[in-house]
Amino acid sequence: MSKQIKGTSFASKKEKKAAGSRTVVHLPNSDAQNDAVPSFGAVLRKYRNKNEMSQPELAEIMGISRNTITNWENDKCRPEVDSIRTLCSMLGIPLYELFGLSNDSMPSPHENVILSQYRQLSRVGQKVIDKTIHAMLEEEIDARDRYLEESYDLVPLEATPSAAGPGCDFVDLPPEYVFVKKTGYNESADALIRVSGASMEPAFYDGDLVCVRYTQDVTNGDIVICSTADGAVIKQLMNHRLYSLNRALPYGDKNEDDHVTVVGKVLGKVSARDLADEEDIPALEVVKAADVRAFKQKYGLL
Repeated sequence: MSKQIKGTSFASKKEKKAAGSRTVVHLPNSDAQNDAVPSFGAVLRKYRNKNEMSQPELAEIMGISRNTITNWENDKCRPEVDSIRTLCSMLGIPLYELFGLSNDSMPSPHENVILSQYRQLSRVGQKVIDKTIHAMLEEEIDARDRYLEESYDLVPLEATPSAAGPGCDFVDLPPEYVFVKKTGYNESADALIRVSGASMEPAFYDGDLVCVRYTQDVTNGDIVICSTADGAVIKQLMNHRLYSLNRALPYGDKNEDDHVTVVGKVLGKVSARDLADEEDIPALEVVKAADVRAFKQKYGLL
């Protein structure tokens, strides 16, 4: 490449990123059970003992032999459907527990105690509790929204990836928006671009997202995004030439016929922890509704 590469806009001129966003803060559940799920037989034994019933007593009620009960509890076999129904009804075994199924919708023992106490309150007392819970939820939602507003930006993700190789064909589609935490170069980025290929390893791997600032101001050693006759590429700029970081996959010399043009400067790689969690995106879209609408209007998505 014999000339200093020109600067141009990859998608459009710099778009000012939206100033805030909201996300649910996910905290670890201290009550989460990490133990292995009890087997069918272990659950059956637990509830038989809870009901202070011996194996012979249960066998007599069920009209079967004690050995059958022993085999069930040792997980050597399982009862028929009708017998399972009888066991659950007689011993008070929840089906989800008997079969080791997740049951997040069911109250925990602690929640059952609170529910029992709530039911003992007068209607007036219950209304006080209702108002208190409502007020606390509102405070937590407000705190969550403030956190999201202060912590995240809405940033365009270009439809065209940049190849760490010969080049990616330009995709004539508008970008999509993503929510990225405001940290360092994430805040200075005009857009995100996805890396395709292995020639920029170990700095950038296939599938990585990089923060890009659309600028003509690039210098020796910068990682740049370029448009070429072969498509979009990500390379290192040294002495007016483009290089791969992976020596096993060198980038060939280019000339004026290759129409190489610098699109922007790579500021850094987006960390996975800086991208909004999938569960938080609906909340972010609500609190960033004005920014989402402005983005869609800009790219003709409304």
